[in-house]
Amino acid sequence: MTEQEIKKHLNQIQKIQDERQEKFYSWLKTLITISIGLFGILVSFKTNTSDSFLRALFFSIALSSLGLGILFGIFLLYSEVHILDKTRNKITEFVLKRLDGNPDPVEFEQINPSIFFVISRKLCYMFYIVSLISLIIYTLINEFKTMWQLY
Repeated sequence: MTEQEIKKHLNQIQKIQDERQEKFYSWLKTLITISIGLFGILVSFKTNTSDSFLRALFFSIALSSLGLGILFGIFLLYSEVHILDKTRNKITEFVLKRLDGNPDPVEFEQINPSIFFVISRKLCYMFYIVSLISLIIYTLINEFKTMWQLY
């Protein structure tokens, strides 16, 4: 493979990676927007009727997990800016090395998010899953209670 072919393939990889990141952050923005709306709806429609302890527990878990999912999702959105900053710094470093006469600085280097953003991603997903499961259980508790009263 010639150097031109390798550069062409590397450029294709970079283009695909950029498009993937763009779609991921767009999806994340949509998820956070929907979650904030759901959070507001859940809080506003919550009645002060005497729920069972179990229902109140699962509702509290659902709300707090949803809130934490939103929080870690926002941290994850910031990782987009963080990665762009790191990329800009690497390109600047590359250009300065070339200007200083270094004939062969490394041009292609993988930029990864810091461990904080990796952990934020996992926590975001985990809290959203816990919230969804808690909301399902919260809803089912009332249905099962109603079914048992009929028999």
